[in-house]
Amino acid sequence: MAALRTSFRAATVGAVGAVTAYSGYQYYTTTHVFFTKAHAELPSDSKAALKKMEWKGFTELKLKSSEQVNHNVKKLTFALPDDDSITGISPITSLLTQHTPEGGFIPVFRPYTPISDNNIAGTVTFMVKKYPNGKGSGKMHSLVPGESMKFKPLHECDYKPNQFKSMLIVAGGSGITPIFQLTRAILNNPEDKTKISLIYANNTEEDILLRQEFEELERKHPERFSKLFTVSKLSHENDGSIEQGYVTKQMITKVWPGKQAGQKVLVSGPPPMVDAIAGAKGGFGWTQGSIGGVLKELGYTKEDVHKF
Repeated sequence: MAALRTSFRAATVGAVGAVTAYSGYQYYTTTHVFFTKAHAELPSDSKAALKKMEWKGFTELKLKSSEQVNHNVKKLTFALPDDDSITGISPITSLLTQHTPEGGFIPVFRPYTPISDNNIAGTVTFMVKKYPNGKGSGKMHSLVPGESMKFKPLHECDYKPNQFKSMLIVAGGSGITPIFQLTRAILNNPEDKTKISLIYANNTEEDILLRQEFEELERKHPERFSKLFTVSKLSHENDGSIEQGYVTKQMITKVWPGKQAGQKVLVSGPPPMVDAIAGAKGGFGWTQGSIGGVLKELGYTKEDVHKF
């Protein structure tokens, strides 16, 4: 972006580079799948299916409400084109935002995964963490009801019910949003018998996003879903439902039976956490990279793991 302050030629080269980077990112995320090439089923209700939005490039949606969740996270609800529309996206799909910063001409693209049910009519909701100097998250947090943002579906990977007997999911921070989308889709499908074990790490208890929602899923599906919350700093009021410390080999083996046939391990979170658990992603985040970290110590291979 600093190239904007140099010559017009340098700015043009920067723009081309940005578009090229986005094109490569979009190509990878929309083609690289870890489950199967069979697309996930869309809503079975024929009435709901008829109301599915027809996404044509980037679509402008108006912010309906903004709620401060904690010190750096907002819940943002956008109105769909009409009250009868549903997003119609399948797991795991994010919505890619596009905006051009004031005074610039190179657009900024950032993906955010909705936390609202994909079959809810009229609105779509995100939980967005604001990062220091974050161009995408900063823009999202600055919006007030009535202002608009452009969105486009970005399908990250296909999911096929019952392809795996069980899943271990290790998530950190705002990396929980695609995990919530997938977990809810699995558990809300009575035909899907997949069992899920979730380890969700954060700095403090205040940072645990969607805590009540995950607790409710565990109450409703105790035979299929279990969770473990862990934080770096534990409050004095903790009732024992939250552990303290980083995700370790010992913590994983506490909730997971170890490598068996029919398993899949998903890792979603900030790069340092992904690196420690499963090894860094490759190609500037465009490829899965080699397996490493705690999961390699536990005997898992590249084929057993998917990194978000």
